[in-house]
Amino acid sequence: MNSARRALTLARFGRKAATSQPRIQTLCRRLQSTYVRPATGVNPAYDEAVKIIDAYAAKKAAETEVAAKELAQAQGSGTATEAQISALKKKWFDLAVEAEINDPEVLWSAKQGKYDLSRPVFLHLREQAWRGRPLEILMQRLLQMFVLPDMLDPRDVGTPSAQLNIALAGSPDSVLEPGSIIDPSEAREQPEIELVKSHEDSRLHTLVMVDLDEPLEMQQTFREQFHWVVANLPFSKSQSKAKPADGLTLLPYVPPHPAKGTPNHRYAFVLFEQGENGSSTMESVEVSRDSVLRSFAAQHDLRLAGISFFRASWNESVDDVYRDVLKQAPPNFGEAPTPRSDIGPDGRKINVYENY
Repeated sequence: MNSARRALTLARFGRKAATSQPRIQTLCRRLQSTYVRPATGVNPAYDEAVKIIDAYAAKKAAETEVAAKELAQAQGSGTATEAQISALKKKWFDLAVEAEINDPEVLWSAKQGKYDLSRPVFLHLREQAWRGRPLEILMQRLLQMFVLPDMLDPRDVGTPSAQLNIALAGSPDSVLEPGSIIDPSEAREQPEIELVKSHEDSRLHTLVMVDLDEPLEMQQTFREQFHWVVANLPFSKSQSKAKPADGLTLLPYVPPHPAKGTPNHRYAFVLFEQGENGSSTMESVEVSRDSVLRSFAAQHDLRLAGISFFRASWNESVDDVYRDVLKQAPPNFGEAPTPRSDIGPDGRKINVYENY
């Protein structure tokens, strides 16, 4: 009887080990930090596919070199028009993408979120990834939290043409999810801005940070308040980041300061492309912090390129902003709203079911 039980136990463990081995291998592939190219000589179909991919890549790489020479000649000739140079840049970029778009290592890196933005194929793949679920989530939150139409008419702005990423100064590698709730002290220093766009040429942009929920006590309502305006910021496909020093600061940065007794404030970051397809330079103009974004955009011929936002509510760190930055006594509109225990920092309802 004991021998039978022992045999049954061994059989069970043997089957479990056999079935779990592929799962372990799959898990190891997911956790690996570098790409490991599958060995050749094992699967004839795979070997043939690799030959086809390599041959196609070599062909497109050769065409890319020819396109690069044509572009260099046009740029150095002094006779080529801006439209001709833009067309040649696009031709070179498209060929460079085609040369690597089927490379398994490139596709694996993109899936892991590892984008080498010095290579056109990763710029292309990153933009394609954003135009899927992330753009859908952005638009959903902009509308559900009434950033649109409170700030801009969605019928006028349409869908953003580029991905605007906001990273707090203390964590520049961590991009904020649109609509995230943060501690106001985390944005005491001006955030870092990144614009992932498809234009090959460099275009000028204007950045505006605006609080949509500044209380207007006399009218018992809320209004917009500008926190930061920087014009003439250059962005292109190869230059996705720009510092305020690269542009013209029209309004210096003021940290978020949601007053005590007010609900969550929505802090929107809007990046506009300037007039004449980004070639128009904005002069130094006086901008009021009480400006209205719709009027400001119309007055300066600005077109929406990218948008994002976060939310914040009062805590004791806000009073320091009033005293140290704004040089005024912290206002008090009543007791701070009681935070909801069923809502997480990302604004989503916390699931109460353990196995959901």
